[in-house]
Amino acid sequence: MKKITFFLIVVCFGLPLFSQNKTEKKDTIMQKSLNEVVITALRSVTPMKEIPAAISVVQERQLNTLNRSIAADEVLRLVPGVKVDNGTDGSRVHLYIRGQGVLSESGFRGIAVFIDGISVNDPGGYCPDLYDVDWQTVKNVEVVKGLTTSMYGGSATGGVVNITTKDGGAKPLTETFFATGGSYGFWKAMDQIDGTSGNINYRVSYSHSQGNGYREHQAFMGDNFSEKLNWTPSTKIKITQTATYTNYFNQNSEGMNLARIRGNITFGPQADNVGWRASNNDAVPYNEFHKTQRLTTSLTGKFDIGKNQDLTVKGFFRMNNYRETSNNGDDYKPYVNPGVSGQYNLTCGKNNLVNHFSVGADYATQTITETEYAVPGEFERDSTRVDSHFGQTCFDLNTILINQTIRQRSVGAFILEKIDIFKKLFFVGSLRYDYVYNRVINHLNDTLSGTRTFQKPTYSLGLAYDVIKEFNVYVNYGTGFLVPTNDELYNNPDYWGGLNTKIKPATSQGEELGFRGDIKNFFHYDVTGFYMVTKNGFYRYSLQGRGNNTAFFGNKEEHKWGIETFVSYSPAKWVTIDAAYTYSHFVYPAHDGVGPDSKDSVSAHFIPNCPQHMLTAEVAFRINKNFSISINTEFQSAWRLQVDDSIYNNYHIGETYYQPASTESSIVTADGHKYGYNIYGASVTYSWKLGKVEGELSFYAKNIFNQHYFGFTEPNNGVDYNSYQPAPGREFFGSLKLKI
Repeated sequence: MKKITFFLIVVCFGLPLFSQNKTEKKDTIMQKSLNEVVITALRSVTPMKEIPAAISVVQERQLNTLNRSIAADEVLRLVPGVKVDNGTDGSRVHLYIRGQGVLSESGFRGIAVFIDGISVNDPGGYCPDLYDVDWQTVKNVEVVKGLTTSMYGGSATGGVVNITTKDGGAKPLTETFFATGGSYGFWKAMDQIDGTSGNINYRVSYSHSQGNGYREHQAFMGDNFSEKLNWTPSTKIKITQTATYTNYFNQNSEGMNLARIRGNITFGPQADNVGWRASNNDAVPYNEFHKTQRLTTSLTGKFDIGKNQDLTVKGFFRMNNYRETSNNGDDYKPYVNPGVSGQYNLTCGKNNLVNHFSVGADYATQTITETEYAVPGEFERDSTRVDSHFGQTCFDLNTILINQTIRQRSVGAFILEKIDIFKKLFFVGSLRYDYVYNRVINHLNDTLSGTRTFQKPTYSLGLAYDVIKEFNVYVNYGTGFLVPTNDELYNNPDYWGGLNTKIKPATSQGEELGFRGDIKNFFHYDVTGFYMVTKNGFYRYSLQGRGNNTAFFGNKEEHKWGIETFVSYSPAKWVTIDAAYTYSHFVYPAHDGVGPDSKDSVSAHFIPNCPQHMLTAEVAFRINKNFSISINTEFQSAWRLQVDDSIYNNYHIGETYYQPASTESSIVTADGHKYGYNIYGASVTYSWKLGKVEGELSFYAKNIFNQHYFGFTEPNNGVDYNSYQPAPGREFFGSLKLKI
């Protein structure tokens, strides 16, 4: 934290504080004032000043300056309350909002994700990844934090990430080319054509990216095709059609124990390829990887059906072919996922009292056919068979561990009410009822077949008061409902396959109080305080001998409170300072005298992977209209690794290749916290226009001082009780963009 403080003091006091009323703000999180920014993430087009919720908007100019342009950690780093872990250095990330979904084995739990208004989440609220997003095609990203369940269902307990892609340009034909490359064999190339012809607007793009990864067995490769067509046959009708195809492959280097990272393993199979950049000892010989192939198509219609009335209807169809290999199994999960939604909006009233009323429903279904094959044991496999760089060979046996069909469907009906009072005070309320159905048909053992259904109403109430331009205040209260999703429900701790019959849905209630405003176009601030209590929240534990089914989940109460702050300050027209700070206090509370020393207890511990302090700061200098530079820093404090005390207390750890607690002191504190990190980066950008060609050349450096730190940690089973994934060291990238 001292380095961060020094960084900000030097920058701030080294700048001349003048020209405050004639600044040109650099576009980061907020380009426009609260009076100009409109939000679509909450099922309506509404000015931000009228919304009683914590919202951040990442806009187009910032997205256009991304260097790697492949993952959400680049895009969302200046959004307070959001944590993105990218330990693989590719597009596979873990995303959390206020700690929601922090212990998911993969994907995002409790965060609603939309691309051009189409849900990415399955019927249970689980979002597998963001592979479908080519960030070079994105126009803006809206992030709503907090309980939005009463608008979108259980997938939105933590918040909403609403991604809007670009439309085509005004000319009949425009072409954009983007290329970037850099450290550890990374490169990406993208080409896009777009334009407008009559009442049709279009955009088509294709990109390919790949890299070797920072660590051994961490290579990744992805193809992304994206197409968007807007047809406006009249002023009252707009039809939008989209299609995306994703083909993404990444090797899975997995986490390691501390002894392997330090390179002090002296015997056994773990003795090979140890060190900070090594993979787990079984990742290479078993060729562990993830493979995703997905096609999504959608159709959205917006119709003005009368005075102050409109109707929106959406439909989508998704096909996905997913495969994951590990040292204990080769898992295939193809699925199909169609869905529809409709919403009717009515506005009535005038002058000092205007009522905006909406009613609608969402429906989605999904069918997964899962087959998992056994693979040879460690001493049975052919150790000479090591697969190629991007190869997909695995050592399948004829034994089938899991053969089941998973069927899900969900339906949710909602009512939204917004009342404008005297054009200054805004009331927003929502009510929703959700029903989620899950059925497993086990083809190996019918006794493991079963059905579980979950249903519950949720609601929210909020007030926003636009006092003056410089000061906007809001308060809200809401409830949440989160059903067990794929990881929690279909990882059965008792058998291979079947349902986890012990786990319960989580219910939440919470409130927010926030302040935001703009001061003379040179200072923007946004401060939010929140508190949330969750009954039957999901905590994670492990069982030995279950391969890639090692993550299992139980229920535990959670208490969360925190403060999120974003400020943007332009003391002169050629400089902008942005900073996002988050304080989080997320715990499993102790009850009935159950304390941290009890066997199998997670009570009275901090929730894992949730640092109490996160700070990202950036200073950008515009030297002239063509040339700009920026420097940035990212800081995270320590976070808890393991929560189950039985892991620490009940295992005798004597083998040198494991990580006895006494040896963790140089990396983690005695109570299980890992030291945080503080890394620095810088970028240089030069843009030009030559005739009809617009160009931009940029260079970027990340982790300049080559700090060793962990990008992600997770609980593990047995004596090897924590798993660490080292993050990349120093990286350099260069990119070129041409628009004709």
